[in-house]
Amino acid sequence: MTRRARGPFRARLQFDRLEDRAMPAGFDPGRILVTFNDSANEAGHLAALVQSPVSEGASRLGFGLYEVDLTAGVSVDTGRARLSGIAGVVATSPDFRVFPDAVANDPQVGSQWSLASTGINARAAWSVSTGTGRTIVAVIDTGVDYTHPDLARNIWRNPREIAGNDVDDDGNGFVDDVFGANFATNNGNPMDDGGHGTHVAGIIGAVGNNGIGVSGVAWTTQIMALRFMSATTGGYTSDAVRAMDYAIANGAKILNVSWGGGDVYQPLQAAMARARSAGAIVVAAAGNNARNTDSTPFYPAGYIAGLDNVVTVAATDSADNLASYSNYGPGTVTIAAPGSSILSTLSGGGYGTKSGTSMAAPFVSGALALLWDKNPTWSYQQIVAKLKLSVDTLSSLSGKVATGGRIDLAKLLDVPPPAPPVVPPPASPPPAIGDTVGPRVLSATFNGSKAGSFDRVRVKFSESINLATFTASAIAISGPTGTLTVSAILPVSGTNNTQFQLMFSKIQTISGSYTVALGPTIRDVAGNAMDQNFNGINAEVGDTYILSATLVGTPAVPPVVPPPPSPPVAAVPTSRISYTGPAAPVAINDSRTTRIEFTVTDNITVTDLNVLVNLTHGRLGDLNFRIVAPDGRAVTLFNRRGGSGANLNLTFDDQATLGLASGTAPFTGSYRPEQLLSLFNGMNARGVWSLQIFDLAAGFTGTVNSVSLSFASPAAASTSVRPVSVTARDLMGATDDVKDAVLKGRGDVLATRSIAPPIEGSVLSGAKPLAVGVVKR
Repeated sequence: MTRRARGPFRARLQFDRLEDRAMPAGFDPGRILVTFNDSANEAGHLAALVQSPVSEGASRLGFGLYEVDLTAGVSVDTGRARLSGIAGVVATSPDFRVFPDAVANDPQVGSQWSLASTGINARAAWSVSTGTGRTIVAVIDTGVDYTHPDLARNIWRNPREIAGNDVDDDGNGFVDDVFGANFATNNGNPMDDGGHGTHVAGIIGAVGNNGIGVSGVAWTTQIMALRFMSATTGGYTSDAVRAMDYAIANGAKILNVSWGGGDVYQPLQAAMARARSAGAIVVAAAGNNARNTDSTPFYPAGYIAGLDNVVTVAATDSADNLASYSNYGPGTVTIAAPGSSILSTLSGGGYGTKSGTSMAAPFVSGALALLWDKNPTWSYQQIVAKLKLSVDTLSSLSGKVATGGRIDLAKLLDVPPPAPPVVPPPASPPPAIGDTVGPRVLSATFNGSKAGSFDRVRVKFSESINLATFTASAIAISGPTGTLTVSAILPVSGTNNTQFQLMFSKIQTISGSYTVALGPTIRDVAGNAMDQNFNGINAEVGDTYILSATLVGTPAVPPVVPPPPSPPVAAVPTSRISYTGPAAPVAINDSRTTRIEFTVTDNITVTDLNVLVNLTHGRLGDLNFRIVAPDGRAVTLFNRRGGSGANLNLTFDDQATLGLASGTAPFTGSYRPEQLLSLFNGMNARGVWSLQIFDLAAGFTGTVNSVSLSFASPAAASTSVRPVSVTARDLMGATDDVKDAVLKGRGDVLATRSIAPPIEGSVLSGAKPLAVGVVKR
């Protein structure tokens, strides 16, 4: 018989995709499912069901399963009880309504723990809403890379501005402010200068389900890019006020402020009050000082005390604990969200992880955007109230945040609980098929998320692979810079584990040859190891699959090769010019970045540069540091070598006999750097150089005791050593006499100074604070 129609509601959903609709939970009250113990006597089973007084009709679904339409007035429970008595019936069940659990097809979404159940439970919520783009979210930060392929589609466009005509079309004081505005340099270009704002934006709204990169909380949204600070020099609170007013004037409903510092600043508080009057919500990071902000306030989050449109956010880790660095306070912190090791977008089209309450706040901003998209007529008070009522209460947050819990997007969007499964009768196991043939790689391809790059390998096998055997130990990837690390092995959806994406931990852009070797210990589901050469013998050396490809990207740094034999002529004597500093040790703070800058005043053509670094640190495996030239070229000197060993006193020299891989902590003497310093050869050394030290893990601190740059110079050079170590910022406020002294090389008149980038409430080192509100890292 024909199955009964399920009503007009289901049909409408197939076409009306612009509105978010939540279908009711539960089951069909007029239908039940009946399972018989065999499927041979279909006619007899169907007749027995049709003849039952509780049945209006029945239809075959196959494999012993039948659908019965109940007579009007008969409940599901009554119908199940009556039909269970028919001979051969082994199970009855309501016809439950179920929903798709939307999962983005972005290849790195599996690495985003923050979207899972110990994160914000986003994957369940996406079955209800992935965003409509009605709600504008202002990212008030270091700017946003609005050209990033995973963000561009979700960037807000100023409807009153014409791009590229060099005219202030909307009369707001900014020319061509198409995607937002830059209040740090007073122009219409809010491009990110350091990656912090881009990372925040990706958490809120990286385009979801587009087959690339990661997914934001809201797959479809509008991100307004507003830059008021630099990742290295911070920003002025007055510019933050201007950015907030711009956001309000242009219709932003959510203002994300992942920064803080300084004391009470009434104009900023007043701007947040103006946001309240406009019906907008300010989502603020609680801060990374591990302190109780009830007793020691952190601003602007602290303005929650007088403003009910402010939501402050603490950070949790993947174990649902309050992060060790996170501020807290049951009176001043609203809620918690994931903040540790968060994968998101980076400037330049890349991806990476960052930690901090800076990362926690945008999870809430993205969630509120989805909620407002779903309920566009709600007031900010209704949105905030719903947020507070929709948390996952956690013992680790009891007494730490006002709600006692972490955000749960599924609860926030009222996702119905899953229906209990219908348990089918036991089935006989399939007969063994005697598979003894090992799997083979049919194809493999290097790919990149942007032109001129490799960041993944797509692999296709001849049959389904046992995932437990396809691990990083079965993969070897190398490139011009050495061995590459695989960060994730992702099965491709719908391929039954025959195809995979191997994701690199870092985008590769250096030109040259890349090679991947797979196997031979990878096994199929029957337990057979690879037989790539198809000779019937598994797991031989010859069964390893090898693929090579050439990338045309950034010119590669030439490899270290032994110098050719010198001709029998007298060598030209050379000397070296050195720049030494700082005069006093500089702190390496936990999980932060330290910069030490040098102003080179000599016109030197670089032919050989050595870098001498002496530092004390309890765990060298936490550290990565590099040297950056005045033109922006950078060379990584040291990358997390030495494990838990401590301390380092090294000369980084391209001509050193040993590479860092041959050394152990404590490192002393001369070693080749991770990347060759010859990258700088041929450039003019004059300008500001920077040693940048990244402490990438919590637990240990240290100091930079001394640093110097040593340049090869002709023997006739008038100066061999100049103890000069100043920053570009020193010259910006200097008198003409001091500037002249620098240009003449009189380094003795200048004071040594080092710079460590600010975190939360700190300001840049030096005599005069340059920032009130600064970026958190």
